Amino acid sequence: MSGKPTSDGRVRTILLVEDNPDHALLVRIAAERADPDLHVRVVVDGLDALAYLEGTGRYASREEHPFPHLVILDLAMPRLDGFGVLEWVRGRRELAALPVVVLTSSVNPHDERRALRLGARAFHTKPADLD
Repeated sequence: MSGKPTSDGRVRTILLVEDNPDHALLVRIAAERADPDLHVRVVVDGLDALAYLEGTGRYASREEHPFPHLVILDLAMPRLDGFGVLEWVRGRRELAALPVVVLTSSVNPHDERRALRLGARAFHTKPADLD
């Protein structure tokens, strides 16, 4: 999907940080239904999310891996969890305006408070039954 550029010439892109392929597929489908011009890129862990946001390694080409307008972030992931990603993002001035929304299976109120305190714009719990 190439996506329709915004007024600044960038393709409207969502970076989905999700290690569960079924959950990633559902978010992709929902995004495409909401707006067929959205470009959804998926990475499977926090370290890949950092590399994507930095534009390093296999994510160095911004033509192939456009900088996102929104990050949808799971909390429970291998190598670096969502809290670590949030701390990293909010520790960089150049990413201060990047909206990050948490989408997680956690129902722990402490996780929600912590994510919002770390700078998530919103916190949403995945439904227990994906049907």
